[in-house]
Amino acid sequence: MALIITSCDKSDTSNNAARLRVKLTDAASVVIKELHIDIDAVEVFVTDSANTDGEWMSLDYSGGEYNLLALMNGKTVQLVDQYFPADKSVEKIRLTLGDNNRVLSITNTTPIPLQKSPEIVNGLVIDNVEVELASNIITSIIIDINAALSIRESNGNWFLQPSARAFAETYGAQLKGYVSPREASSLVAIVQETDTFMTIPESDGMFLFFGLNEGPWEIHLVAIPGTIYGDTVFTDTLSVGQKKELTPKPIRLPFSSPQ
Repeated sequence: MALIITSCDKSDTSNNAARLRVKLTDAASVVIKELHIDIDAVEVFVTDSANTDGEWMSLDYSGGEYNLLALMNGKTVQLVDQYFPADKSVEKIRLTLGDNNRVLSITNTTPIPLQKSPEIVNGLVIDNVEVELASNIITSIIIDINAALSIRESNGNWFLQPSARAFAETYGAQLKGYVSPREASSLVAIVQETDTFMTIPESDGMFLFFGLNEGPWEIHLVAIPGTIYGDTVFTDTLSVGQKKELTPKPIRLPFSSPQ
């Protein structure tokens, strides 16, 4: 799932300003049908050669609510479009969340309100962004929220504590594929060491992951339990910056033996 912020300060247009875009994307959860997050403000922590301590800068953003589960497989939504001072480095991003966060699971007919975990009451800070902003260049940043790891339940209360990462859109490799039959597959998961990303294929079976490290990835095509189809697991290796499409197209899940 993806939110886009394009950022620049118009007062810098005569000084070869940079342009920053921030996109929010999500890893799916098989038990979540909708996950709405309420964002009040977006800030970036920037440094430059003259100010090693850095400072928080607010972006021109008026707030909004977004269903993250509607933004999978490369979909994005733009939040901000403004000029931004060039020759700076974005080190961190902070999202200030509102109070109208909610989740709808596959077993519920009405949304469940989400309380903010104490750790994010003052904002969700995403570290280790490390994106350079150059003059006359549009720079896009992806914020990736893992829905499956962002919600927890305690004594009947549900809490939102987003598990997120952020990276330049040009960073990393991309993995695309197709799975069939569509009705057999509930999700696709890819695993590399401690990283696990998930998505639900589109209606045509397409799935897409981006911002991936190089090296081997274990790919899991998981069938809906109780169907006549079984799971498929295999490994594929990505090189730096590679945009790879898996073959065959589509990958057909095997028939499963009756239980």
